[in-house]
Amino acid sequence: MKPNHQPFIQADRLSLQIGSHKLLDNASLEVAAGESVAIVGPNGAGKTTLARCLLGLTRPDTGSVTMDGKAIDQLKHGELARLMAYVPQQLPERISFTCAEFIGMSRYAYGNGYKNMDGHDSDPVQTAMKMTGITHLSEQALSTMSGGERQRVSIAAALAQQTPVLILDEPSAHLDPKQRDVIHALLAKIATEKKITLIVITHDLNWASCDFDRIVGMRDGQTLVQDSAKAFMQERTLQQIFDADWLLHPHPHSGHPMVLPHQSPKP
Repeated sequence: MKPNHQPFIQADRLSLQIGSHKLLDNASLEVAAGESVAIVGPNGAGKTTLARCLLGLTRPDTGSVTMDGKAIDQLKHGELARLMAYVPQQLPERISFTCAEFIGMSRYAYGNGYKNMDGHDSDPVQTAMKMTGITHLSEQALSTMSGGERQRVSIAAALAQQTPVLILDEPSAHLDPKQRDVIHALLAKIATEKKITLIVITHDLNWASCDFDRIVGMRDGQTLVQDSAKAFMQERTLQQIFDADWLLHPHPHSGHPMVLPHQSPKP
């Protein structure tokens, strides 16, 4: 967490078990206002479950989540929607709404859907489309868009909610390298210009190293490591989280530690 900042989001000792499977095991997280945090870990580590607890979509067996000092399990859906916005991995392809209609529906927490927005309430929708570079797609149906375009629409819908916190679950996982870079640059711009608190689940360690204030490493439902990107991106730490050996090398421009692929032995 940034020095001298009180946590805006605090998850305290969350545990959740379904049958014999422990999804979260005493997991804790503190995030300061305006901080960008990447959550990494192997599949099944509990990353998405932790995010769902932060969003109030899943209630843990034990532990608590507070946001700006408020217990989220005491908040109504509309109150939560004015505090946090969520971007999934990808939107379904068969969505018949236009871009503007879909983004407008994210304003439900303010009492207005797209069709009954007045001039004042349409401003957040227009602003979100402009920031994400999709104004030209305003009247286009989502079903006709590429995966990268739909992901920008999803991010625009989250921005139109005008929340202080944005939580994203692997937002670039299914995109080609060019569109992945577009999404990464867009989120860096949002973090800088909007001062929004970003919590992002990702498997892209190089992105986490370059663009985030801190990295949280999860394994077996536990938050094992929470540190700056430079401190996190060490062979010993990565071995602890992923149980695998890594090749690390500084980025030629920024100096951030980067993961390099191992060369497979020739047959």
